[in-house]
Amino acid sequence: MDKAVKIAFKFLIFILILNLNINIACADADIMSEEAAAALLNNNNINNNERVVLNANRVSYNDITGTASAQGKAVLTYKDAKVEAERIDYNSKTQKIEAMPLPGDVVKLSSQGRTVTGDHLDYDLNTREGVLQGAKTNLAAGAAGSTLYVYGGQIEVIPWETAVEKGLIKGKSKGASDFIAQWRDVTLTTCELDHPHYRLVSKRIAFIPGKSVIAKRPRLYLGRTYLFTSPFDYVVSLEKKAMKYSLMPHIHHSSKEGFGGGITGSLGWDTGSLSFGIAAARKTGLEWMLELEQELSREFTIMVGVDYSWDEVWNERVWRPRAALTWAKNGWQTRLRWTHDEYIEDQKDSMTKYKGRLDRKPELTVKTPWFRTSPYSWLNLTAIYGAYSEEIYGASISSTTRYGLEMHSYFEKDLWPSVILFSDMTGGVWFYDRYDADQEMLRSFTGLKYGIGSIELATAYERRYTWGESAMLWDQFKERERIHQKIRFPLSRKDPTTTSQFYFAFRGSYDLDEKMVDKAIYSLQWVIDCMRWDLHYINDRAKDGDDKIGLTMSVNAFPNTPASFGDDDEKDPFDRPSDLPDK
Repeated sequence: MDKAVKIAFKFLIFILILNLNINIACADADIMSEEAAAALLNNNNINNNERVVLNANRVSYNDITGTASAQGKAVLTYKDAKVEAERIDYNSKTQKIEAMPLPGDVVKLSSQGRTVTGDHLDYDLNTREGVLQGAKTNLAAGAAGSTLYVYGGQIEVIPWETAVEKGLIKGKSKGASDFIAQWRDVTLTTCELDHPHYRLVSKRIAFIPGKSVIAKRPRLYLGRTYLFTSPFDYVVSLEKKAMKYSLMPHIHHSSKEGFGGGITGSLGWDTGSLSFGIAAARKTGLEWMLELEQELSREFTIMVGVDYSWDEVWNERVWRPRAALTWAKNGWQTRLRWTHDEYIEDQKDSMTKYKGRLDRKPELTVKTPWFRTSPYSWLNLTAIYGAYSEEIYGASISSTTRYGLEMHSYFEKDLWPSVILFSDMTGGVWFYDRYDADQEMLRSFTGLKYGIGSIELATAYERRYTWGESAMLWDQFKERERIHQKIRFPLSRKDPTTTSQFYFAFRGSYDLDEKMVDKAIYSLQWVIDCMRWDLHYINDRAKDGDDKIGLTMSVNAFPNTPASFGDDDEKDPFDRPSDLPDK
């Protein structure tokens, strides 16, 4: 009995010594032992929230060198960062890690819900700087469900404050974990195919997570065909869900301006952009514009710009300067806006079109975020206060003060799988300091979006009610009653390899008061998975209407910022408000 006790005691001692020597749990361990966790702490005395934890199928640790090696589904976590790879080597003295995947697999680096992948990672936990080879990531950008695919060579991760010290960016970060990424030899596209229909290739891009992607002088390819190299940077705003084309030619034709063409573009940087445009038409001559937008802080943005453009009413080209200061945070927006000789053209009804010049001196607006009023509806409000003066041909209206409150509501509910009931309603009340005037307006646009097989249809009834009168002409509303119809159907079968397909689309409106079709828009569309080309003809049958022909190309992820090779198609009234939250 004594011999059996001695054998058991020796066996227990052997197990304890073995456990102490290993220090790190192994043999398919999921949780690191307390000894291993202590061994992998920073050299400084830090709390458990800042410790390095390394898990894997097999982990070994060397007390002398302070290095740990994890193999088999290795995961390293530190603060809000996580590294996943087949193998991770970690040095607790230098706080440096090296991560490597299996052939055909990737290393993942995640922080605050953002993930980048690559072929090999070297990262310093102290400085939060690292280099990821063969990096790639997918970024939510643009319209709901759209993705910006970024992949290519080497990515260098730099903390925000370090990037500021190096002069790479300006401004303050929101938190200590903010960083930027400098990418080398990169490709950007919103096309998910292995051989994308279009792509931008840049030797270097700056990626500010959650904010923007800036490609430095990219080369543009359609398929495998090289088109041109932009002399300016290419900016994709992840916050505003828009992008600015670096350089794009355009041609256009209208019944009043004739044939013409020009170039638009922008020079972008991490906190702003300079947009420009120059155009000429047979009847209007040379026109151009410049606009500078600069962030002053995370919430404040300033804009200054000037247009030199043709004025149809006076038959002359006019300087039109403008400026704005905007504060935006969590959906709230306050804007102070100033304009001089701003050109206003508004079809009041089928028989009345307003054309004039307006000075805002200045105008202040305060806009709320969209409030969810039910599971199917949203509402926002806008308060306005401003002083204005306007000029129409042969007359002018002296300075007038206006203040008011506007509302915008949207309702949308699926009735059946292919039938959606919607209602877009706007309204407001405005008061003026001249003639004791006041004006009220309520407009509803209600209908159905539905489909019959491959045919897409939408029908809506529009009704606008007005009460009172404005003390000015540019913002005077008139009552209106119209029926709107939209139809779109394919002209070809979808190509399974290129996903391309041709469509014909028609959209028009019928004026119930005048008993006439006041507008008809015909278009031939070529749609692929990432972009849409639209050749359209706008037949404006209202009084003093202007027929137009144009060709537009829009990237599906950014439908609100099309590249225009002609007069842009008018906004589709059946679209959801562009800033409305997703369902």
